[in-house]
Amino acid sequence: MATLASLFAGVATLAASAFAASAQPLTEAKAREIIAPWYSLFNVATRGDVKAIQEQVLAADYESCSGYLPAECWGRDTSIKVVGNFANSIPDMKFDIKEVLVSGDRVVVRGEVTGTPAGDLFGVPHTGKSFRIMAIDIQTIRDGKIAKTFHMENWLSAIGQLRAK
Repeated sequence: MATLASLFAGVATLAASAFAASAQPLTEAKAREIIAPWYSLFNVATRGDVKAIQEQVLAADYESCSGYLPAECWGRDTSIKVVGNFANSIPDMKFDIKEVLVSGDRVVVRGEVTGTPAGDLFGVPHTGKSFRIMAIDIQTIRDGKIAKTFHMENWLSAIGQLRAK
């Protein structure tokens, strides 16, 4: 009986070490490779098919949480609509990644968003002015796809810039 227990212990140890070897830590280079197509969607002038790219890079059960209201999150289909609307409301929008930090399966992105609204934005009348704001995202990566995004954009700063005399 002791040899059977030893055999099971050996198999369990071998399986655990094989799993650990296959579970490569997420590097900054790999993280950038995974998130790059997602951020290309916010660069309206150069983006491709929003739906196809999101389906490629976002997990089927993806959640986007804005943090404006407690527990305000939406799924991949709503995200496709939200991102798709940027082309109409801010046709020259650009998201410039300034910094990427990786911790486990989390990727923190500090970016700069610029653009010129094509019409009224958040109740601010269209003046032709542009804005430049900071955005912070915390992406959770699972199986090579973005599974969840917590994001915060400084839209209050954009409103102030658009209203400035």
